[in-house]
Amino acid sequence: MTDLWAPDGLHFTRTRCFRGTEELVGRVTEAHDQFVGGQGLLFRTGGAPVDHDGALAFNWVMTPKDRGDTVLAIGFDVVLLDDGGRIAADYQFNEPPASSADLDGQAGRYLATTTAEPAHREKDVAELYLPGARLVDESGMHEGPDAVAAALAAGGARHLGGSASAQHDALRYPWRDAEGARGVDFLLRDEKGLVREHHRFTGAGQRSA
Repeated sequence: MTDLWAPDGLHFTRTRCFRGTEELVGRVTEAHDQFVGGQGLLFRTGGAPVDHDGALAFNWVMTPKDRGDTVLAIGFDVVLLDDGGRIAADYQFNEPPASSADLDGQAGRYLATTTAEPAHREKDVAELYLPGARLVDESGMHEGPDAVAAALAAGGARHLGGSASAQHDALRYPWRDAEGARGVDFLLRDEKGLVREHHRFTGAGQRSA
C-alpha cells in the first residue's frame, strides 16, 4: 500500500472520502471482503487507460468469477499522482451516472468555450477558471487564462456525449467531436465553483467488454 499510495493519499466515492494509509487499507479490506471474499466477484479494467502528466483515467468492470462476460457493475476512476508517482487522489465514479439537468448544464457551459468567439472565450475563461488554473491534455500542460483559452480553441468544438456527474470538488462529463472522437473531461473546482485543474482525456470512457 505504501508503495502505491502517498502517505496522505485520498480516495473519493460519491458519498465518502478516505484519507491516509489506515483509512485506505480499511477501504480496500472492506471492498475485498464484501465483493471478492464474500461474493467471489472479480474486478478488471474495462478498456485502455488514458494518461498524461501525472493523471490517469480508466474504466473498470465487476463480473462473476466464472462468468466474465456478465458485467454486474461499471466504474470510472481518475487517479492523480504525486511527484514520486504514487497516488495522491483517486476519484471513483459509478457508470452510468444518474441524469442531472443542472450538471449537464454546467458541463455544457464549459464545452461552449470550444466554439465561442475569441473575445467571448476569454471572458468565459475568466469567469469559469481561477487565474492560476491549468488545463492538461495530450499536448501538455497549459497554465493561466490565456493558455487555457488557447488550448480550448486548439482542441476544436466538443459537445456533451452523455450525462455529467459530480462528487466532492470534481465534475466529470463525456464529450464527442464532429469527427466522432470521444473522451472525458475532469474538472477540480474550488468552493465557489471556479476551476483550478481541467484534465482532458481523449479516448477515455470507451469501455470494452
